[in-house]
Amino acid sequence: MRNNTRGLIFHILIIFITFAMAAIINISSSVRSLVYGNIFFKYILVAAILLLYYNFGKLLSKRNARSIDFFAGNLIFLIGLILFAFGFLGLGRKIFEASVGGSYWKFPLEFFLMPEVYAIKVLGINYNAISLLIATLIPSFIYGISIKISRAKMIKRNRLKNRRK
Repeated sequence: MRNNTRGLIFHILIIFITFAMAAIINISSSVRSLVYGNIFFKYILVAAILLLYYNFGKLLSKRNARSIDFFAGNLIFLIGLILFAFGFLGLGRKIFEASVGGSYWKFPLEFFLMPEVYAIKVLGINYNAISLLIATLIPSFIYGISIKISRAKMIKRNRLKNRRK
């Protein structure tokens, strides 16, 4: 299975994990006010999402060419662009005026990019086309970093193993 397909499957798993985290936080109003009212907890939430991408990225193949490591999330980016185009066709320039999940036209986009949209909203970043474009590129970037670091560790381990022989 190619890294793009694996990355997409891992992204879908991260969507459900993020949804579960958000649901658990939003069960209690006191937990919600504690987590969303404190910048430290906001950063922990976003770091947890980034760590999920990083750790799932370790499971991607290191046998591909090094030059395409950062393209492991291309399907995520492509599907995000298609869903954005779908939402833009339905809502036009008002796509960012509707609340999150407030329109059938942009619901598929926001569900597919749930970890990224959740991080944008938690951190209070302006939700616009630029922030969404950057957010769609983040999984590819983190997957690429994870593959590079894992490959470097694997090469170092093999060198040490060969020296011992």
